[in-house]
Amino acid sequence: MKTRNLFVISALAASVCFAADGSTSSPTGGSEAAEIDKVPASTEQSRSEPVEGAAEQTVAEKCLAAVENAGKAIPSNAVTAKFTYGEALANAGELSYALEKDPESATVQTLTANCDTYVKLIAAQAETQALRNRTAENWEKRAATARSIEAIQEQINQARSGKVNDLEAEKAKLQDQGARLQAEMQQNQEKFQAEAAAQQAALKAASKREADLQKQQADLQKQLEAEKKALAEERAKAEVRQAEAMNKLNELQSKLIQVTKDARGIILSMSDILFDVNKASLKADLKTSLAKVAGILSVYQQFNVSIEGNTDNTGSAEHNMKLSQQRADNVKNFLVEQGIDAGRLTAKGLGMTMPIADNKTKEGRQKNRRVDLVIQDKALQQNAEPAAEPAAPAEGAAPEAK
Repeated sequence: MKTRNLFVISALAASVCFAADGSTSSPTGGSEAAEIDKVPASTEQSRSEPVEGAAEQTVAEKCLAAVENAGKAIPSNAVTAKFTYGEALANAGELSYALEKDPESATVQTLTANCDTYVKLIAAQAETQALRNRTAENWEKRAATARSIEAIQEQINQARSGKVNDLEAEKAKLQDQGARLQAEMQQNQEKFQAEAAAQQAALKAASKREADLQKQQADLQKQLEAEKKALAEERAKAEVRQAEAMNKLNELQSKLIQVTKDARGIILSMSDILFDVNKASLKADLKTSLAKVAGILSVYQQFNVSIEGNTDNTGSAEHNMKLSQQRADNVKNFLVEQGIDAGRLTAKGLGMTMPIADNKTKEGRQKNRRVDLVIQDKALQQNAEPAAEPAAPAEGAAPEAK
């Protein structure tokens, strides 16, 4: 989370600097204002040319590439587009973080849609500023033509008032030149008016597209916030449910059944004394406890249960694996008989691969001979961080029997 926040802050700071550079450009939108920010040739080549043997781009990388490509077309004086470019970079950072957390989440889909909207919005804002720059250039050309005509008119006036040889000829020449310039000015005026009308229509259309894109972006942002709020509320409810269930399950605490809680959820560890010796059949005491567990699971339909069978290192690895799987399956089948949906249950035999105590002692082997029920709310499972690697065997655990 800290990394993502730093990335977002850096992107926004970059957009502010980018916009500040653009605000110092020529306000008339001349050739300097219309010039697009340059990117070093080496950087361009590294972005546009795929590296031989490189892996397929992720959604976040494609998003970032699209945003950077759109940023190349931003005029130097397009302040709004540069701010949007910074927001788009921040959105790409959030998308990269969301992909690492859960590639299938609704947040990834929303941020991906945001990215597409940002790219379109940047293009619309850049096009709008480019139209404004061209309009400013045309007004400058018109002013230059007017100044030229004024200078020629001044020359005509000087010729009329001065004592110059061949005054009439010069006058006719100047009048002819003035007529040509007047005709040229009229032609330029008509051309300018036509271009101005077309540019105005294009500017209006671009403004409408920009407004539509901004509205779409706002709607997507609201949807993302609503999804985040819903996830937080669901997680809070799940934690309350799990705490309530923990209180009820604590009533089963005994020498043979241990109730604990860790990152995986609520753990019920049942001693193998509750099974017949070297068999998988359930004793009456275990059935009674499991019936109570089934009653709690019936109340909390949002809970899933992972049933894990474990043994010590006495006997062969193959025999222990088979015995632990049979015990886990029998516990699962009993819970199903009590009305628990089988889709909420998983059973797995781990044999002697996951000891929690030293197999060199009698007490350690007794602790290792157990069946664990790992109970967790579905909402907490969906939002949980990636699980850690399985713990290494306890120190002193004996090697696999031959």
